[in-house]
Amino acid sequence: MGFFDRLFGRSRAAGAAERQEADAREDASSRKDAAAPRERQPEAGEGAGPAGREKSGEPPTDQEAAPPVLRVGNIQGIGGREHQEDSFAVRNSSDPEGQQRQGLLAVVADGMGGMAGGEYASQCAVDTLTQRFADWEGEPPAPNWLYAGAFAASEQVFGQFGGMSGTTLIAVHIRENLLHWVSVGDSAIFLMRNGGVFQLNREHTYLNQLYARELAEETIDRSRAELDIDARRLTSFVGIDHLKEVDLNLRPWHLRRGDVLLLCSDGISGVLSPPELKEAMSLEPDAGCALLETMVLEKQILEQDNYTGILIAYR
Repeated sequence: MGFFDRLFGRSRAAGAAERQEADAREDASSRKDAAAPRERQPEAGEGAGPAGREKSGEPPTDQEAAPPVLRVGNIQGIGGREHQEDSFAVRNSSDPEGQQRQGLLAVVADGMGGMAGGEYASQCAVDTLTQRFADWEGEPPAPNWLYAGAFAASEQVFGQFGGMSGTTLIAVHIRENLLHWVSVGDSAIFLMRNGGVFQLNREHTYLNQLYARELAEETIDRSRAELDIDARRLTSFVGIDHLKEVDLNLRPWHLRRGDVLLLCSDGISGVLSPPELKEAMSLEPDAGCALLETMVLEKQILEQDNYTGILIAYR
């Protein structure tokens, strides 16, 4: 999603979530060198929830007294393509001890169509991250580990294909209520909170660069940027020589009960609207994933891209 979506009022958040998104984007615009880990401001209201009840003297509900639970669902389809070039993985989704020890890891990679071996590039990226996760014991810290993992995946893909193939990569790590993510390319990570849905990561597309140029013009014309023939071209991907653009959060995002995450390839994010995403994310993960697929297929897009989604509900 480009920042014009926010500039012209098409926010995916509501209430406090809108203000958090604006804060996060303002922080993203002031980042230092793109090659270094980038940091977003922590969310407002981190003390909300059961702790707030304790301060007010109100007893916690039965749900709040119980330990949080992560519920996970996934969906994948080939769409109108001949091959499936998306890959994904989830680790420790049904292992409470593993979640306590290592946390939960979810990964989605979208092999680049038009390049050789997109399906192998995406699987290579996912395998690299999951293999590293199996050996990870909490050091280095999650953001450093994710950042290094993105570079390791890119080196593996480049080593195999010599720059002739590539893939996007998004991953989230959740331990207790702390969320970290990493993103390369144009796959999306969405958060639903308090009835609003908004995107956590910034996509690496030429369109975002064109939007920035429009802000320097005397007359801003969004369509001029969107109609550019190279608008959707990726400016960063796993498998590129000398990876530079990597999006991540250094400070943890504190999850609240009721939060829902969606990791997806652009076969979903590029097809469904925010209200449609919200409808699916409001259901239990398995049912929500089924609805995502139904809504994608109902579009009857002739050249529908591969689609992959992982829903994670923090209950």
